[in-house]
Amino acid sequence: MVRAVAPSLVAWPAQGRWVACAALAAAGLYQLTPLKTSCLRHCRSPVHFLLRAPAGPVGSLRAAAGHGLYCVGCCAGLMLALFALGVMSLVWMALVSLAILVEKTLPRGAQAAPVLAVALIALGIWVAASPGSVPGLTQPHSHPLMGMQR
Repeated sequence: MVRAVAPSLVAWPAQGRWVACAALAAAGLYQLTPLKTSCLRHCRSPVHFLLRAPAGPVGSLRAAAGHGLYCVGCCAGLMLALFALGVMSLVWMALVSLAILVEKTLPRGAQAAPVLAVALIALGIWVAASPGSVPGLTQPHSHPLMGMQR
């Protein structure tokens, strides 16, 4: 939508590094919020959804939807980081997947959130300072059919 209204705002050559930097910084800051902490706690221990869910298909669906919302809240910042780094970059997909795996499954995984916050903010600064040197960074190119120029 932003691209349709103001294409130059998000065009990589003009502002892309700053948009990516801001997205990575926001993702890093989100890692430190109480919302992230709460969602991660619920996502790591979904037993209460199973114990409190009413019997039957509707109860199961409600429990699954509730747990799913917590998982989306848990991973929202990391998904924003992936968007900023390039959703088609296998390198960053693997690293973000590893971060999610660590946070959700390791015994002390919740303690990784502040470390990831610092890493994301530092990565945002790196993208702003020298995007060409960031390994695996996918810099979007405009498609001729979209009416944008390279």
